[in-house]
Amino acid sequence: MQRCRDVGMLGGLQGYISTHKNQDILIVLHMMGSHGPAYYKRYPKAFEKFTPTCKTNQFSKCSNEMINNAYDNTIVYTDYFLSQVIALLKKNQTHQSAVLYMSDHGESLGEKGLYLHGMPYFIAPKEQTHVPSIAWFDKQFSK
Repeated sequence: MQRCRDVGMLGGLQGYISTHKNQDILIVLHMMGSHGPAYYKRYPKAFEKFTPTCKTNQFSKCSNEMINNAYDNTIVYTDYFLSQVIALLKKNQTHQSAVLYMSDHGESLGEKGLYLHGMPYFIAPKEQTHVPSIAWFDKQFSK
């Protein structure tokens, strides 16, 4: 079964950038990233570096190792996706470019018996409230 992956958002991006050479551009890419519980659906087989993996969205049928491995594979794919975004922007010298990646939430992977996210903030564990972020700036932008 073919699934739409985050990298699919890059398909027409170069064309869009090329048609706006003399304009400021803000591009927002809303990724599926590591959203669970179906982690195994978030990355292609080639990105399954950690095994065994949980191949269902019913965590009760998987070991904690399998859940963590599937989640870790989503991180491998997210890293690849971000590298593709940066590579595309590096090819475009017509604009100063920056990438800001920020997750919308953290994720519990079995700590204290909790999985996923969505606990009220005041009682949510740090795994759900501490979010990853990455910033990249091209040479022009960082000047």
